[in-house]
Amino acid sequence: MLEIGIIVCVALILFVLLRHFPQTKDRAIMPQERRSNMKVAFLENLWRKRRKKTEEDIKKSLLSGQEEIVTPAEVETAKKSFWTVDPAVAKLLHEADEALRASNFDVAEKKALQAISHDKKADQAYVFVARVAFERNEYNDATEACLTALRLNDENAYALALLGEINLVHEKYSLAITYFQKAINLDRNQAEWQAGLGKCYLMVRQFAKAAKALRRAAMLDIENKEYHRLADEAEEKQKTHSQVLRLR
Repeated sequence: MLEIGIIVCVALILFVLLRHFPQTKDRAIMPQERRSNMKVAFLENLWRKRRKKTEEDIKKSLLSGQEEIVTPAEVETAKKSFWTVDPAVAKLLHEADEALRASNFDVAEKKALQAISHDKKADQAYVFVARVAFERNEYNDATEACLTALRLNDENAYALALLGEINLVHEKYSLAITYFQKAINLDRNQAEWQAGLGKCYLMVRQFAKAAKALRRAAMLDIENKEYHRLADEAEEKQKTHSQVLRLR
């Protein structure tokens, strides 16, 4: 009986071991499989991120390259607009103008100075330098650059108008009026110049002239609410002033 009991016990132990052996094997293998799967997933995710970043970098690079492209038509337009026959100078002036419109003053100044290095008589380049200085509140430098441009070309309307703006800031209204009027005589279709002239006339209480200039500015730039408001204000003050004069 004892021998039978021993045999039965051994058989039960073997049965239990054999039953659990596959599970023990699986438990040893599964963590390794999970680690392998996690590693593959991690590498795939990393590759997707790197590929996305690479694609974004390529797009930025392409866009950046397009920003530097100046077409022949733009160069020809720049030649006429900025009074130059040199294509290289025209290209630089075009780029300076575009940078100014985007308020990228460092680039605008750099391009303008490069244009001057190509042609020291490029008067519009000095105007761009002056505009950058004006935007930085460096009014003395802006004035000097404008005067340099005018020594090279006394009909540079942009230099004259900018001198008008500088004197308006300094509340030298009579001088500002002189410069704005000279600029407008050369080009009557610049809304900002008409508005500048109108503001000066408002400050010296010449309301009829202010109303005329500001209404002209509002017509040239229909969507500018400030010009419309100032034109209405000037016309209202003109009426009030006229009534006061009649009562006297």
